[in-house]
Amino acid sequence: MSKFKTLSVVEIIRETSDCVSLILKPESIEEFSFIAGQYLTLRATINGEDVRRSYSLSSTPSEGVLRVAVKEVPGGKFSTFANRSLKVGDTLESLAPDGRFLVDEDSSTSNHLAFAAGSGITPILSIVKHVLSSSEDSRFALFYVNKESSSIIYKEELAKLKDRYLERFQLFNLLTREPVEMELFGGRLDKERCERIFKDVVAPTDFDVSYICGPESMIMNCKQALIKSSFPERKIKFELFTTSTPIGGKKVEPSATKDSSGKVDVQVVLDGVTTKVSLKREGKSILDAALDAGLDAPFSCQGGVCCTCRCKMTSGTASMDINFALEEDEVEQGYILSCQSHPTGDGPWVMDYDQP
Repeated sequence: MSKFKTLSVVEIIRETSDCVSLILKPESIEEFSFIAGQYLTLRATINGEDVRRSYSLSSTPSEGVLRVAVKEVPGGKFSTFANRSLKVGDTLESLAPDGRFLVDEDSSTSNHLAFAAGSGITPILSIVKHVLSSSEDSRFALFYVNKESSSIIYKEELAKLKDRYLERFQLFNLLTREPVEMELFGGRLDKERCERIFKDVVAPTDFDVSYICGPESMIMNCKQALIKSSFPERKIKFELFTTSTPIGGKKVEPSATKDSSGKVDVQVVLDGVTTKVSLKREGKSILDAALDAGLDAPFSCQGGVCCTCRCKMTSGTASMDINFALEEDEVEQGYILSCQSHPTGDGPWVMDYDQP
């Protein structure tokens, strides 16, 4: 039984020349309850191909709507479709909201700091709105990087939030291809610029939690600068929108066990049904083998980033080529990203998608 549910496209808002917001309506809003920061895995049939992509929700749980921003990227099948072909009245399919890049709602957390680049603003916007509307004691500072002012996604909404929460919301726009009044805000968020910001604009130690969303290089630069400024690493939350690591670029070393070059059988548990799939240790991923076997296994980015394909090895072990989504303790407990995983060691191997 498919876990995908139908969403109706009720409104399409042009945010920038290459980005639209989709307002989506499910048949049952209860099935799509979410936490600020989570994403939807959307599916559409495009030119006969099943295409899936994950997009963060920019709305908040209290708004009662599902809203995502889709920025068109060169060669992007889904993003091009959403920006050029999708119409009001069309339908998409979606998995329930998911993701670990969540707003920190600890009662002691009142001061929030965030860094975003481009479409990385979408989950951050959801978190900003939720935080500011949920507590009159909360404070938020956001540094947002774009190429030009015309490419700022949610520009008007952010400006309105700044006006509404004048004393509690600080918004700093950084532009990389357009002149700015202050040189400090004219460029990317590299480590040096972050350190200058922490010296002259905000002090990280004045905040309780930090969120970073954007490309890998920006995340690493901001994170390193925060740690250098004595901000606790455990309070740094981040989500990758892209990664510079080539998919499949790390070769899995063959196991030293017998039949290391031959096929092995992996039992895949999905929706209470166990199916045997065969694959080579050094070949395709366990997810690809499951899909080849006709299973409707969950996936989206297939790049080790989104965590949609998360499952648990309840028997046997597997190695991952890339992992940007799972925490260390999850890996220790046997959880894997099936899109990046290959069976290792001795069997039997059992991979369970039904594990919470």
